[in-house]
Amino acid sequence: MYGKRMSAQSAVELIKDGVTVAVVGFTMMGASETVLKELERSFLEEGKPRNLTLFHCAGQSDRIGGLHHFGHKGLTRKVVGAHWGLAPGLSNLIHSNEIEAHCIPQGQAVHLARAMAAGKPGNLSKVGLGTFIDPRVEGGLMNQRSKESGCGIEVMEIGGEEYLFYKAVPIHVAIIRGTTADEFGNVT
Repeated sequence: MYGKRMSAQSAVELIKDGVTVAVVGFTMMGASETVLKELERSFLEEGKPRNLTLFHCAGQSDRIGGLHHFGHKGLTRKVVGAHWGLAPGLSNLIHSNEIEAHCIPQGQAVHLARAMAAGKPGNLSKVGLGTFIDPRVEGGLMNQRSKESGCGIEVMEIGGEEYLFYKAVPIHVAIIRGTTADEFGNVT
């Protein structure tokens, strides 16, 4: 195993091609810029990692940092999240149909992350019924490439009422910013 500390470069070297990376933060609050910059540098200079799926709960960017570091063809294959308007690199890839983009409401992304952390298969909610998130409308699918891959949301009826079931996204790597951490995984 690794020691208690490692460089951003060593951390990024642990990220394999094709995995799902979750990031935390809101705008740039909580963004782990050191690691995200290194991830981008590694891809641009060494060509790895590649074909990542990005999961996020909020628009973590300021047009130059945060999610914007994922905005390179080949680095990101798919994004599942609530907002990427402040990440022009990702937005350009989405609009040019270069990557899949699955939009879910910000609150539902947070509830989904909590459900996944508890080992649940997803999150059930009425939020999004009848909107573009509803799979009977657009399913939150932001471009043709996304529509070809399918929707991660399904309509379920329970007790005679309709709900949306937001399916879990397997997370392989979580990039979390913290000032201190202990050997038990507590981060502050």
